[in-house]
Formats: sequence, structure tokens, C-alpha cells
Amino acid sequence: MPRESKAGAVATTIDRRVWPMIMLIGLMSVLLVKEISLPSPVILLCALVGLLGLLMTGLQHPELPFYVLVAYLPFSRVFVGDFGTEAFALNLTNILTIWALGTYWLNRLSRGQPLGQGTPLNVAIGAFALLGGLSLVLAGMNYGSWYLWEFVTPLKRWFTPVFFYFLTLWIVRDRRTIKTVATLIMVAVVLVALMAIRDYMDVGDSSFDKSRVGGIAEHSNTLGAFFDYYMFLLLGFFLVYARKLKAWLLLIPFALCFRGIMVTFSRGAYLAFAAGSLAACWFRSKFLFMAAVGIGLLLLINPVLLPAGIRYRMGMTLVRDPAEFGYAEDIAENFETSSSRRIEIWRGAIRMIKDYPWWGVGYGAFPRMIPNYTEVNLGFVDAHNSYLLIAAEMGIPTLVVFLFMLLMVWGYTYWLYRHTQDPSIKAIALGFLAGLIGLLVANMFGSRMDDQVVSSYFWILCGLIMRGVLIERQERLVRSAPHRPSARL
Repeated sequence: MPRESKAGAVATTIDRRVWPMIMLIGLMSVLLVKEISLPSPVILLCALVGLLGLLMTGLQHPELPFYVLVAYLPFSRVFVGDFGTEAFALNLTNILTIWALGTYWLNRLSRGQPLGQGTPLNVAIGAFALLGGLSLVLAGMNYGSWYLWEFVTPLKRWFTPVFFYFLTLWIVRDRRTIKTVATLIMVAVVLVALMAIRDYMDVGDSSFDKSRVGGIAEHSNTLGAFFDYYMFLLLGFFLVYARKLKAWLLLIPFALCFRGIMVTFSRGAYLAFAAGSLAACWFRSKFLFMAAVGIGLLLLINPVLLPAGIRYRMGMTLVRDPAEFGYAEDIAENFETSSSRRIEIWRGAIRMIKDYPWWGVGYGAFPRMIPNYTEVNLGFVDAHNSYLLIAAEMGIPTLVVFLFMLLMVWGYTYWLYRHTQDPSIKAIALGFLAGLIGLLVANMFGSRMDDQVVSSYFWILCGLIMRGVLIERQERLVRSAPHRPSARL
């Protein structure tokens, strides 16, 4: 085997076929911004032609249908793709997923290659999904068939993003594809930010509730979480390539994403952004982390330095001076209505978990059950905390598996960040590490893991990281045994 440089053969570029996918993302953004509604026959004709083309090319290059799926996912809520039929499970997400999976399987079978690849992370993610499905079945035995029929579709939508991990791990086979998919994700996130900023400019300051932008997620807090999960990929590339002048241009799209968070007026998203930024600095340089902490303390001491929108929104949280907290009979009295309601919901969720610690009340049943566990009638509400929601609906063992799965994802990502010699892969790993911290914080204040638009890219990135780890370990094995004939394979 020829001797490689320090970076080895890692100086691979992204797939040139990324440009049509970027144009596709741009086209969907324009259609959304201009509110252009195409007739169903036109959409159907374009879909048939496109799918036929993907079938012909995907048999040789199964990553192409996958690229299209990645480009489409952020717009899947707005452009459902049911062709006006509203038929069950007939939508563009399912079609593209089946198309990508089918072309991949046919490609592997024609070459006599195995279809999948086992990893420890597969087991953890599979166990989490299995326990989630089991919670629906067990609850259906108690509630009746109506419950199963009502929640089988939401459960399928919850399963779909999880399946994207396996789809990514199977289809993505090299560094170039990893970088291409990560590029598509970053482009999509930036365009979503631009659309959010434009929406805010159109709405203006007519009222606070109307000023909060929901964008592609159609919910402001969820949109804020979307940015917290994925915008740090841009920061990861900047920090890794900071010595190159062009890398500083990445601060522009990163700032646009930060502005996107601002126009959501989501306090949880603000805190998640701060946590993710500190995490990125910590993993890259302890000196940089100390500088970031210093800046953070300066902003806390002098809130006037914060952007006016953030200062206004965070200032709404407390209705009582912090020095008077001890005089309140209930800590919830110190906070405004939205925050005090969340505290009451969290208390009710804890009571619910105590009553159903093992298997929970069943997937999707939390909003119906929570009025029985709160002193104040809050109506049909969400848990506003993913960890409490998982424990309440699926049981404490499922929550433990979920947290262990996230710990495994963090461990593999950190290993890849420390050991890879490819700077682009290192940047992706660094950005995902920071985004993972942002995800952990964001889900403390909302249920942000059960939305397909927001969570799909998370599972795809998990698949990219796992594939990166497998590639890196295989190449390290080859380099450690150059005298073995099999090492050339």
C-alpha cells in the first residue's frame, strides 16, 4: 500500500452533485416565501418524472435519492406531498424514504454485498424505538382499540426520524458522502434562518405573540430548537479552519442563524444557544472557553449589552424581584404565567411518573392525563420537557435507555473528533458535539424530539458520525497492519 501523508487520503471534496440539491433547497424556499401553490397534476407529473430519474440513477448511486430526501426534510411539514389525496401514509417523506431504501437494497443485492452493518449504537437506538412502540401496545390493552387507531399514525411519525439513522448508516459509505450530506444540512439551516428573518420583517412589532416566528416548524419554540441543534456545524467549520481567511466568512451564516433564534423569542432556545456555544469553545480550546465564559459573565453583569429582543424576552420571566423569592408561598408565583404553568406541569408529570414508573401512561397519552395530576386545570397541554415526557409516557426504563443512547452518541462523536485527521470530519464532529449540548438544554424546556422537521437531521447526523467512526477505525486497522495482504482491501 502506498505511503500516505499525515492527512492520508482524507483530502476528499464534497460530491459535485450537491449543487442540484442546493438548487432544490433554494427552489422550495422560494415557493414557501412567495406562497406559490402548484396544481396537484403539475406536482404529480414532476414527482413521477423525478422518481423515475432517481430510480434509474439510484440503482448505481443510491446516495442520490438520499440527497434529495435530506434536502426535502426541513420542508416536509409545509410541502407534505400527498398530491391532494390526503391518503393514509401517502406523502413525499415516505415515498423518498422507500425510494432511497429500495435503490440501496437493489444496489447491494446486485453486488452480492450485505445490506446492513451492526454497531453497538444500533442496539441502543433499536431498544429505545422498541420500548416506545411497546408503550403504545401496553396502553392500548388498557384504553382500548380507539387509542391504538388514534396514536398509531403519530407513533409512525415518531419512528420515521429514528429510522433515518439506520438509512444514513447503510447508504453513506465514504467521507465524501458524509461531507456532502453535512453541507446540505448547513445550507438548509441557513435558508431556514433567512426565511425566518424575512417573516419577522413582514410581521413587524404589531404584538409580541404575532412577532414570534414559527417558520417551517410552525411553532416558535420548535424553530428555535431546530437552529440550536444544527447551526453549530457552521461554528465547527469556523473553529477548525480559523487560520484560513475564507473561514471567517462562515460567521455570516452563523450570525443569520443566531438572528433566526432571536426572532423566535424562545427563552429555552437562548439558553441552549449559550450552552452550545460554550461547549464548542470547550472542546476546541480551553483558552477559548475561558474567554467565552468571561464574555458571558460580562453580559450577565451588564444586560444592557445584550440584544434588545433577548433582554426584553428574558426580562419577562420574573414578575417578582429575586430578593423577594423567599416571601412567596410557591416558587411559581415568582414567574410570569407561561413559566409558572410549566412548573405546575412538571410537578404533575413527576406525580404521574410516580404512579406509572415502569411503562408510563402510554405514548401520546400525557396531554389527556395531566389534568388529573395538577392542582390547577391547565387543559390539554404538552409536558414542556422531553425527559419528563418520555418517563411519563413510556416509563423510567425507557428514559434511562434514551439517556444512555445520547451518551453513546456523545462518546462516538468525541472519539471521532479527537482521532480523525480529516479537518472537515473534525469540524462536523465538533459542530455536532456543540449541537448535542444545545439539544440537551433545549429539551429541558420543551418536547423537541418528537417533531419530524426538527429531529430528522439529528438522527441523520448520528448516522454520519457512526459511519465516520467505522471508516476511521477501519483505516487505523489497515495502517497498523500494512504487511497483511488483506490490509489492501
